[in-house]
Amino acid sequence: MPAHPVNAIRLALLCFVLTASACNSLTQGPSIRGLPVASSETAAGQLSREIDQFVVELAELAYQTRIAPEDRTRSRLAIYAKRWPVVQRAAAHHGTLHRDAFYGSRAYWHTDSQRGLGFALDEPGDLNEPFYIASRGNILIAGDVNADIEVAGSAIVHILGNLNAKLKLKGVSEVVIAGSVTEQGSIVCDGQVEVFIAGNSAGKLGAMRSATYIIDGDASGIIQCSAPSTTITITGDLKAQLPAPKGEEAVLTLRIDGYTPTDAMLDLEFAGFTRVNATLGKSNVPPGMYPENAEATRPRARWVVLQQTVFPLENAE
Repeated sequence: MPAHPVNAIRLALLCFVLTASACNSLTQGPSIRGLPVASSETAAGQLSREIDQFVVELAELAYQTRIAPEDRTRSRLAIYAKRWPVVQRAAAHHGTLHRDAFYGSRAYWHTDSQRGLGFALDEPGDLNEPFYIASRGNILIAGDVNADIEVAGSAIVHILGNLNAKLKLKGVSEVVIAGSVTEQGSIVCDGQVEVFIAGNSAGKLGAMRSATYIIDGDASGIIQCSAPSTTITITGDLKAQLPAPKGEEAVLTLRIDGYTPTDAMLDLEFAGFTRVNATLGKSNVPPGMYPENAEATRPRARWVVLQQTVFPLENAE
């Protein structure tokens, strides 16, 4: 008797997770997404793997055909709710490593109060209608964001699902997203912003002033860098465009745990930044300090490569 398609999919997902875990166990020391890291970062790697387990649960749910739409939504929101405490710990951990980022969010998670303000919007499910706040305000969305949000002042925004629409902020703001920013999603802040994305980022991110972006997955799309500084940490691969602000001095600091082609770094050398400092977990060149003739050329971009590898998609064609 042939296997049920849902069981076959569950078995395939389980094999994928077990294979990834086995590969990680063969590396020397603990790892984040397959990259050997220092023992002080073991906790971050464990949190990433815990978040990945919820991705598997959501994938299994998506392939279940014999389930009513309302039951599917209820199950998805339940998975989001279980994932949220893990994302909180991950954001808090990364925040302490990035000049005390996400201070307002961490204060709320510790004390159950956000700088004396309640939620201007507390949505128990998906947000499907546009929402506007005429001043500062905090937002909690228990599901996906499928309609635009605009806040005319500083904001703390927590999204337990995915961002599939525009999020426009001002002032000094924080955004924590437990899912991904899809191609339809964007975060734009007319001020200073700190963003934590527990999944992938495929949309557009940007701010007018200094910005910190932590993406616990792959980054594609566009990350519009800002002045005077932009700090980006990506645990996955870097495939995003990183344009510099026009006519302003800007410093870019990059930490990529996954793969970054050396051509991407050469492009940043001439992108208009005042200075670029980067560490690349994996690239297509041997480990070392780059560019090799830095003393002679005095480049604006300097980076270190930890491990040489070939990104699979480069040979896909």
